[in-house]
Amino acid sequence: MTETEAIAWIHSLGNTKREYRLRDMRALLERLSHPESGIPMVHVAGTNGKGSCCASLERILRASGYKTGLYTSPYIETYHERIRVNGLPISGRSLTLLAEKVKTAVEELTAENIAVSTFEAGTAIAMCAFAEAQVDVAVVETGLGGRLDATNVISPRVTVIMPIGLDHMHILGESIAEIAWEKAGILKPGVPAVFSPQVPEAEQVLMDTARKLQVPVTHPVVRNVRDSLREVTFDLILPDRVRENLTVALAGRHQADNASAAVAAALLLKDQGFRVTEEAIREGLSKVEWPGRLEWFGNILLDGGHNEPGVASLEEYCRKFLKPEKTVLLVAMMRDKAIDRIVEQLCTVADRIVCTEPGLPRALPSGELCDRFLQKGRNAVACPDPEKALRLAENMAGDGHVLVAGSLYLVGAIRTICRRRER
Repeated sequence: MTETEAIAWIHSLGNTKREYRLRDMRALLERLSHPESGIPMVHVAGTNGKGSCCASLERILRASGYKTGLYTSPYIETYHERIRVNGLPISGRSLTLLAEKVKTAVEELTAENIAVSTFEAGTAIAMCAFAEAQVDVAVVETGLGGRLDATNVISPRVTVIMPIGLDHMHILGESIAEIAWEKAGILKPGVPAVFSPQVPEAEQVLMDTARKLQVPVTHPVVRNVRDSLREVTFDLILPDRVRENLTVALAGRHQADNASAAVAAALLLKDQGFRVTEEAIREGLSKVEWPGRLEWFGNILLDGGHNEPGVASLEEYCRKFLKPEKTVLLVAMMRDKAIDRIVEQLCTVADRIVCTEPGLPRALPSGELCDRFLQKGRNAVACPDPEKALRLAENMAGDGHVLVAGSLYLVGAIRTICRRRER
């Protein structure tokens, strides 16, 4: 296969299996001689912040001198971003060769009436990539939920559960408690866990599960948060000591909580014999990068928040650092999100709005999205083509700012344009 054919094959498998069962993923890894075995891993679940936590933890471990693997989803611009070794996306050649290897195994399983989804194949490719690169440790983010997620076949050294909110309710459940139960499915008997601050309904489910499995739980506590346009400084309280003036190179007050979970996970690995120094913690946090999350390109701000908690964090940032009258919102949304509530939230961040749509079946048509904002009394226009919509938003903003939000797919499309301009 060519690289393009390999990626097309991965996507062709789809994510709409009749039934998701971990035994299908285990059967796939069995055909591949269990590439995941023997690699120390940290498993991270949650509704928001898990990607930032993973990126921060990976950077701390890399600063500690370890060769790292990082598996996250979704990607922003290219599929390769999902699978990283020592911070770098795997090459097109590596992706192609590993896809061919996994494709052979998938075809064998298909002949036995075992279906494999896009995410299951991608997870298998990531495990093969980490084994081939002989990484020292890997950080693995769940794709959706936890209990039946394809990543839940690993045997982690540490698990992390980030803040839980209402998202993907058609799959995970209609209440916080139901969703928390799915996320708690990554907890393993006796394996230490880190829990970020949770709403009471989620905290109760997580702690009940932890007690049943005899999981020791760390609750990092953040104090004295000082955020600026591009970074956050905070104090971290953990059982062993207080760490003052930790600075994470990501914007938004919520990144203090995300980074604190990463630090707590790194220290749990240290308890298991990993070399993690205070210097490595500070260096890792100060150098972490996580594209598309409050990321600036000149006067364009990209943020991938696409559910209510994520947009709430964006609102808080905008209140502090941007003026609505100087901001133009470039927005797209998927049909399966809480559209009316998110529209209401986004109405506070900008006085003028340009609605667009990535070329996806799930995308809400820009005209329909525009109508939602008009119904709220906002000054909104529709422009279906994202690149044209960006130019329109820039012209409207003048010497102000363009905020791109509402969809990671839109953020990825605009980020590609911004990086092309920089070249």
